[in-house]
Amino acid sequence: MKYIKKNNNNNNNKPKVQKSQINIPKEEYNQLKQDFKGIKDKIKAEGKEKNEKFKKETTKQVAEKSAIIGQSFGFIAPNIRNEIINEKIDRPFQLISYGGSSKEYKRKKKEENRLEKLKTKKIGSKKKREIGFYHIPYENCIYDQYLPLHELWLQYIKDVMQNQKGPNFLAKFLRADLHGAFITVTKSTCPSLIGQKGLVIQETENTFKIITKENKVNIIPKEACYFYIECCEQSITIIGKHFCFRACDRSTKKYKARKNIEL
Repeated sequence: MKYIKKNNNNNNNKPKVQKSQINIPKEEYNQLKQDFKGIKDKIKAEGKEKNEKFKKETTKQVAEKSAIIGQSFGFIAPNIRNEIINEKIDRPFQLISYGGSSKEYKRKKKEENRLEKLKTKKIGSKKKREIGFYHIPYENCIYDQYLPLHELWLQYIKDVMQNQKGPNFLAKFLRADLHGAFITVTKSTCPSLIGQKGLVIQETENTFKIITKENKVNIIPKEACYFYIECCEQSITIIGKHFCFRACDRSTKKYKARKNIEL
């Protein structure tokens, strides 16, 4: 097997390009050189003049603004004013990144929110009872004052029920808020509670607090009573034992039915 060496010197076959030479007299060359230098110096001087003019105008504007600030706030010292002027002129523009999309920023923000929640102390139920948080003042125990609340409740219950009937009506009524409803005690293990009626002004897990037409506030236990309510042209009897839940829990959670014992 023979090894043949190829000749890659193809560049030698290309025609050589001859550089054109222009013969200029020495005097004309020196003249052109001087003209070019004069144009260059002129452009440089014009640029320098523009920069100085711009700097003077900017200094004047900043000085005027600082003078206004000095008149408004007399406590700004002259040296601080000069620092403000120099900072405004010489300091370059900076782009501030707030880092709204970065994971570190979100983690930091979440930690700050958590610490803020820890700082704010919530009042416990025991403390609320001690300070009388749920206590209604004697001056506000007037039946006529709560009639607008009853009218609001009638409008609210109509919007909630939406002309429904049957099981759907009862399911929605169980979730409804009863503050402002007019209730009557029809049955009870305690004979003194039978026949009491009034507007519900407060509801807890085990009691109804009602105000009567005689401006008396009575606390009625749910477990030992049957309640009668009229709404949407229908009469409803509530078994108190099955209604022993807070209003907020009743509207969000499902609860199992309890055994019914006739009173």
